[in-house]
Amino acid sequence: MPTSAIDPPAATVRRATLRPDIPLLLILAFGAFLRLQYIDMPMAEAHRWREVFNADIARNFAERSMNILYPQVNWGGAADPYVGSEFPLMHWLVAVGYRVFGEDAIVGRLVSVAFSLATIWAVFALGARLFGVAAGRGAAFLMAISPSAVFFGRFFISDTPMLFFSVAALLAWVVYFETRRTTAAVAGSLATALACLVKLPAVIMLAPIAWAAWEASRWAALRDRRLLAGIAGALAATALWYWHADVLFHRTGLGVAIWHQAGSYPASIAVAAGPWAGVYNVANFAMLRQPDFYTQMIDRIWALHLTPGGFILALVGLVAMWRRPRRQIIDVWMAVVVFYMLMTAEGNRNHEYYQLPLVPPATLFFGLAAAPAFDGGWLRANGGRLAGPMASAAALLFTAWLSFNHSGVVRTLYRPDNLDLAPIQAGAALQQIVSPDSLVVTVEYELHGNNSPILLYWMRRRGWTFDLASISPHVIDLLHKRFGATYFVTSIWPRLAETHPDVAEYLRARRQVTVPNAPANLMLFDLTSDSDGAQARR
Repeated sequence: MPTSAIDPPAATVRRATLRPDIPLLLILAFGAFLRLQYIDMPMAEAHRWREVFNADIARNFAERSMNILYPQVNWGGAADPYVGSEFPLMHWLVAVGYRVFGEDAIVGRLVSVAFSLATIWAVFALGARLFGVAAGRGAAFLMAISPSAVFFGRFFISDTPMLFFSVAALLAWVVYFETRRTTAAVAGSLATALACLVKLPAVIMLAPIAWAAWEASRWAALRDRRLLAGIAGALAATALWYWHADVLFHRTGLGVAIWHQAGSYPASIAVAAGPWAGVYNVANFAMLRQPDFYTQMIDRIWALHLTPGGFILALVGLVAMWRRPRRQIIDVWMAVVVFYMLMTAEGNRNHEYYQLPLVPPATLFFGLAAAPAFDGGWLRANGGRLAGPMASAAALLFTAWLSFNHSGVVRTLYRPDNLDLAPIQAGAALQQIVSPDSLVVTVEYELHGNNSPILLYWMRRRGWTFDLASISPHVIDLLHKRFGATYFVTSIWPRLAETHPDVAEYLRARRQVTVPNAPANLMLFDLTSDSDGAQARR
């Protein structure tokens, strides 16, 4: 009788190799093919704010200083525009690529693709070690075709390396608990530290790591010096970096939403501005009482993150295969991811990539349920030497194609037919007029536009950015007289003039500069020169 792939003997699980096999190589090739689609697209798709923000830091590394401890941005003026952020490992690697190959969006995306493909391998290796090679292949397959993992796996964003280091950390510690090899403990320590450094939410991985330690050693784990030193070292490195990032924030007033709200400037500038529309990512507990939050999350998981088939089989693995040895490690992992999603409900509502930590444990549940479709021996025994594996591969590819199209990821995230190219066009036009050493004040958004990197990035100029809520004549005047701002530019002039007649009056007293080939609603003012009307009145 053929061996069942659903419940392989314990010896099969123990013999699961960490070396990629032929089916895994095919899965990796298919995953690479998907991620290389639209690889040369301009940074104008969904979530372009975050991608441009990261590209801005990478450019500043490449052009100004490669000191990884002091990331800089264009939207903080000219004097020490250091930003308190996550550890900028990916940004720094991309900057190295810029110096070697020249600045191009494709460099950042290829770095992301490399981390994403490595995550597919790590998910396979973890699944193979815990549940058998077939389950590992199944998990890797869903990780390879997940529409969100594909899109963000070619997107310049820190969540992609965070996923890799998170899975690699759990894998390395599981290997260590089985083998007690020092190299595995060192790898686990480094991966844990890097996961938490590049994105703080990765600290939730300590829960499944702790459960794996308990499963292997019970209370003796508390006397394991390698484990304790590795975790303590990772936490110490994380604490030191985020303390340093907080120091940078208090020094410059520039930061992302880690310990403080994002979207503000230091008091010396904020005192003259209007109210700040701060950005928070932690839970709004009123939101947790709203059913539509949960339906939104389930809809995304169903279509975008796991696909319908992946969702159903992951649910089967979660509910029906609870007796499988060692699956409690994945249960704990999934539980802390759900807890994290609830505690960061605001961020999860606004950003699809906040749910990415859910994908790896879900793929492992899928692998448990889908293992027969990825077990060559089982397929050959039950369907023929060639027909079984080929029929399974054809069915999987067809299902992946249908699921990817059903997700709507091309329409909602890639948006190849609806790219926001206006900032790129505006930046190219403004470069012809605004000198490289000029400091520019910009308004691009009606709300949540403070600290926007977009227009300044495409202009390749430095300055400050505000939205309609925070812009005021006083802050423009302050930035001009005290901080050296020489130009004001807005891409939403009609809304600005309607909402802030006082700002419009202040700007009309300055010389308006004609910008050839500029998009509609773009206005540029020279803050150093009065308008002809203002000069005549004098």
